[in-house]
Amino acid sequence: MLEVYKADLKQKWRQYLAASLASYGSLCTGMSMGWTSPVLPQLRGPGSPLPDVPTLQEESWIGSLLVLGGLLGPLITVPLSKYIGRRWIIMGSNVPLLLGWLLAGVATNLPTLYVARIAWGCATGMQFATVPIYIGEIAEDKIRGSLSALFLLFINVGFLLAYAIGPFTSYWGLTATGGILSLFYVPFTWLIPETPFFLVYKGRFDEASDVLQKLRGLNKEQVQPELEGLQAMVAREFKVEPTIKDLWATRGHVKALGICVFLAMLLQLSGIDVLLFYMEELLVKVGTRISASDGTIIMGCVQVITSCITPLVVDRLGRKLLMWTTSLGLTIFLGIIGIYALLDTHYKYDVGRVAFIPLLCLVVYMVLFTLGVGPVPWILVAEMFPVKTKCLASGIASFMCWLAGFVWTRFFRDVAASYGIYTAFWILAVCCGFGFIFSVSPLLPETKGKTFDEIQDMLNNKSKEVPPVDV
Repeated sequence: MLEVYKADLKQKWRQYLAASLASYGSLCTGMSMGWTSPVLPQLRGPGSPLPDVPTLQEESWIGSLLVLGGLLGPLITVPLSKYIGRRWIIMGSNVPLLLGWLLAGVATNLPTLYVARIAWGCATGMQFATVPIYIGEIAEDKIRGSLSALFLLFINVGFLLAYAIGPFTSYWGLTATGGILSLFYVPFTWLIPETPFFLVYKGRFDEASDVLQKLRGLNKEQVQPELEGLQAMVAREFKVEPTIKDLWATRGHVKALGICVFLAMLLQLSGIDVLLFYMEELLVKVGTRISASDGTIIMGCVQVITSCITPLVVDRLGRKLLMWTTSLGLTIFLGIIGIYALLDTHYKYDVGRVAFIPLLCLVVYMVLFTLGVGPVPWILVAEMFPVKTKCLASGIASFMCWLAGFVWTRFFRDVAASYGIYTAFWILAVCCGFGFIFSVSPLLPETKGKTFDEIQDMLNNKSKEVPPVDV
């Protein structure tokens, strides 16, 4: 068994390396997303770069503008992807990423911070719309889910770095660290190859063969069947240039778009960005007795550890099982946090004996989110769309994801301030409850281990069996 695993890893390590180099940018954007948790308290203190203490509304804009900037990502990637390829778009995400760190480092007023957050959001949106597709196109079917899970792993490492460094350094120390780490993404993106699919789409068959040989660790003759399969797919799917009408050309296309848009929005409506952006503040509001900085570090560690487990289980347990079990768990534990906060902050009950409950529930929340609700939507984005409409459809899913995230991160604190933090957590629980109902229903198919053609047949309810002949 061990020898088989070693031989398999020896052959596939190049795919893991390319996926890791492409996903490193999500570490940098993860830092920018987690940056608000330790920085917002610093903006209220004497070491703030701002001349005045920001108001609650201004802090909400600082947090939510990154998500608003994420809407720009699909608007950039969708029109350009078929012309310049996935690799160049991933490389292009370096521009707003580094610009954001530069502006945050020199900021002395709120407008500069706002622009920095929008720039970070643009880079994040570009990566979310492109990197999962890139990974899906370089990966073999058997390890596609595992490689796709690396994207979320790097994001969580970025959050952990922000949580671990932020409380123990100044505003400028954290910002400079993020900028320096982001500089490494420039050479990393130069090292990744273009996807074989895009090279075949552009008629560069020799280059596609070379890339396949490197990624698969095989010779030219051994990759020839896969190359011919890509050529046949391109010839079949791209007889006519794709248009937005192709998204509803068949029942399967409509179903795939609906599934991925719903799950992408669920990812945000489960409250993940709210919890990650305002982690320190929330740990105080729900009444936990552990220090906010220690709590955020614990949460970051849990995210990273669970992200390391996700690639090992996502291709074994399947997408559907992971989605319904984790969304059910999120519903339960978010509801428990709401009950705890109601008893503690509204009814003023003595909850000292069970003060560990909020942190425990948030830890379980992170485990469940990282195992299912977080990675599965992006894995499905890379799996469920036919090649012809994949970029356009995934751009729409990403756009709706960021739109839902912006609305919720912008108004979560207003809901908490007006109706209580417990009400805000119950709204999150209800959203996850809808995700559970959807995931356990026949509306969500299982795509584990299936080829793109098999997934399309399943979405269109096509049977592989030969129909009987009438006599």
